[in-house]
Amino acid sequence: MADGRPETPLTGLTRAEQLDALRARIAAVPGKVGATTPTPTAPTAGRRPADVIAVPGDLGSVLPEGGLARGSVVGCSSGSLLLGLLAAATQAGEWAAVLGNPRLGLLAFHEMGGNLERLAHIADPGPDPLAVTAVLLDGLGVVVLDHPGTAAPSRARAVGARVRSHGAVLIVTTTGWIRPDVQIHTRTAGYTGLGRGRGRLQAVHLDVRVTSRSTRPRTTRLTLHGATPDRTRWSTQATATVARPGWEQTG
Repeated sequence: MADGRPETPLTGLTRAEQLDALRARIAAVPGKVGATTPTPTAPTAGRRPADVIAVPGDLGSVLPEGGLARGSVVGCSSGSLLLGLLAAATQAGEWAAVLGNPRLGLLAFHEMGGNLERLAHIADPGPDPLAVTAVLLDGLGVVVLDHPGTAAPSRARAVGARVRSHGAVLIVTTTGWIRPDVQIHTRTAGYTGLGRGRGRLQAVHLDVRVTSRSTRPRTTRLTLHGATPDRTRWSTQATATVARPGWEQTG
């Protein structure tokens, strides 16, 4: 924990005891959103800079408002773009957590400039990932639910209300949990540097289509380059704004 005391092991505890232990850990996170004093969010049209977690550079240019709007649910499939969003959020000083995805690319996250000290990874969130998600939303700026499953409409509404009241960002990578406010679809468009059985990967090209309730769909060619041996960077190129087969979808 933040005060130096050992954390309570979660193994061997009942589900209620595990959630209580998670709440205690959240309470120790410095700069938490705060569960007892919800922070209202402004309407999208009049949003202030503080209401958006800025995503700098070309990666942010594909998003409405240039970043992740606080109090919103975002649909984004697992992969490089998701890691880029997480890296940008932790760079901006946010605490983030990922539930599920045991093969989460932590090295790629680091190469994108992400702060590993501000990222928690719960590879196995247990039989009720949505309950764990709700607890984490009490204190973390960004929570990623990267685990298959479904939720009853009443539970989805309750979690959505929690996201809004705490000014957090919930990212879901699969359908069934909760309807996103912003949907990011990705499709691999090609690679640079690889030939027939030889070569070294220099860049990955993605077609990214972003839709939201307040903006028209827009498609952009987004490229992830190997800038240095241990760092990567994003660049963009506009493409036709049409739907095409092969998009990875959530929500």
